Amino acid sequence: MQHVFIDTEFTNFEKPELISIGLVTLDRDEFYAEVEYSLEACTDFVRNTVVPLLSSSEKYSLAELKVRLSAWVEEIKKGEPVVLCFDSDYDRMMLEIIFENNFPTGVSFQRLGASYINKIKQYEYHVRTKQVEHHALHDARALRYSLRPWIRNAQK
Repeated sequence: MQHVFIDTEFTNFEKPELISIGLVTLDRDEFYAEVEYSLEACTDFVRNTVVPLLSSSEKYSLAELKVRLSAWVEEIKKGEPVVLCFDSDYDRMMLEIIFENNFPTGVSFQRLGASYINKIKQYEYHVRTKQVEHHALHDARALRYSLRPWIRNAQK
C-alpha cells in the first residue's frame, strides 16, 4: 500500500478555490503544482502569507492538474492501492474538486488526527529545514515527517 501525504493551499474558507497542492510518499516521491486562481477571492491572510510563497511560474487549469496528478498517482502506485492522507477536510475537498469525484482506481483516503501525527514534529520539521509553513509541498513534507513512528513502521 502506498501512503501519500497531501496538503493544499486555497483562497478562503467560505468558497475555497485551490491555489496549490503538494504530495509526498513515504519513499519521498513528490508532486507539486500551482493552479490558476482569483487573487480577489483570497483572504488577507492568504494574500500576505500564502501567495508570496508560491514558487512556480507555470499555473495549471484544474483540468490540466487532474491529468498531471492522475498520471503521477499511476506512476507511484506500482500495482498497490494508494491512500491519500490528509489532516484537513479542506484538503480532501480540494481533491474532490480536482478529480470531480472521479478518483483513479485504487485510491482511498485517510484523515490523520492526533493519534497519527505529532504536531510538535510538524513544527520541528519547518524549523529544522527552514521550509516555511503554508506552502503546500513544505506542509506535505512536514505531515509525512510528523507521522508517529509506530504508524510509519506499520505502513511500510
